Amino acid sequence: MVDWFKFIGSNKRLLNFGFLFNFFSSFGQTFFISLFVPFWVETFKISNATFGSMYATVTIISAFLLSLSGKYIDHMPLKKFGSIVFIALVISVVFMSQSYHWPVLMASLLLVRFFGQGLMIHTSSTGIAKHFENNRGKALGFTALGHPAGQFALPLLILPLIALVGWRSGLVYMVVAASVLVLPALWAITPVTGLEPDIAKKTNIIDKSSFNYFASSKFWIMAANIFLVPFICTAVFLYQYTIGQSKGWDASWVAFSFTFYAVFNALALLLSGNLVDRYSGLKLFPLYLIPTLLALVFISFIDNKWIFPLFYALLGISSGLGSTVKTAMQVEIYGTGNLGKIRSYFSTLLVLSTALGPPVFGYFFDHYYSFNAIMLIFGTIVLFVIGLSFSLTKNQKVI
Repeated sequence: MVDWFKFIGSNKRLLNFGFLFNFFSSFGQTFFISLFVPFWVETFKISNATFGSMYATVTIISAFLLSLSGKYIDHMPLKKFGSIVFIALVISVVFMSQSYHWPVLMASLLLVRFFGQGLMIHTSSTGIAKHFENNRGKALGFTALGHPAGQFALPLLILPLIALVGWRSGLVYMVVAASVLVLPALWAITPVTGLEPDIAKKTNIIDKSSFNYFASSKFWIMAANIFLVPFICTAVFLYQYTIGQSKGWDASWVAFSFTFYAVFNALALLLSGNLVDRYSGLKLFPLYLIPTLLALVFISFIDNKWIFPLFYALLGISSGLGSTVKTAMQVEIYGTGNLGKIRSYFSTLLVLSTALGPPVFGYFFDHYYSFNAIMLIFGTIVLFVIGLSFSLTKNQKVI
């Protein structure tokens, strides 16, 4: 614990930036946007199904835009790139607050998803990974705590705010508060710790075309691994009350169970830093999926209501460990020179997984697959991907 305090004290500027960027990426996350959906459905006179279809569409488009834009962090100072991303997010949220027709709402939602869920997280993870070597795991783990912190704090803040001033003004107040916190953190990043444009030269990494990455089996094994946990988690989150009903659990028990995800996600994030620094992301890459495999197997065969908190705790462990392990793994495989470019591809896949999970699970539910059968199907897929991921540990050379 003393080492943690010394580490944070010695690197507080970058760590503060990374934490806040992850925290306020919540503006583009599904859990935050879902708080406004009832108001939008009423205001714009659209159905939930229509909104769901449009939401999936803008998510896919934002993922495509991320694959094109993420590479520019490799060629700009972190302060400049981060400022562009955050200011664009603020403008997007204000634009959303002034939407009076549903096409305008969808356009603003696309921007908020792109800059929030996409580039805010990409900027934080890539910037931190590039600037830490010996303690990269600790840095990634600490800054990733911004995610569960946002999931916990923002709903508690925004719901009373909406009740007091309405959803439009509530959004404006939230981005004003975010600006007060984030802009000083960005300005505090000095040129010494900023992301220098010539960093690719310093790391002796030669830029490669996208085809070189896509033609490698390593890329697709990593892609399959990275795709799974957000794919499963997003679908389970969306259908958790349907799952509870199928198991005979009431809504309050489902809500109670979900808190275990947040708690164990945060604990795993803290643990992940030390694990990565000690064992490397490469060695941990296949292992962090094991809690997810256990969660899927347990809930398939056990109907006792206490299995749901355990299920969410295991998913939280995989999600927390994966947040650090996946980025560290990408650095160890590809180096830091083109990290922004390669991470943009994987971030695109991650965003796509959150868009595809709900409709795939919905298809199974609509075709009368039991929840237990669905969990076994994806448990088998997870087991297969774990086996593939172990093959990456045989060769640690940068490709």
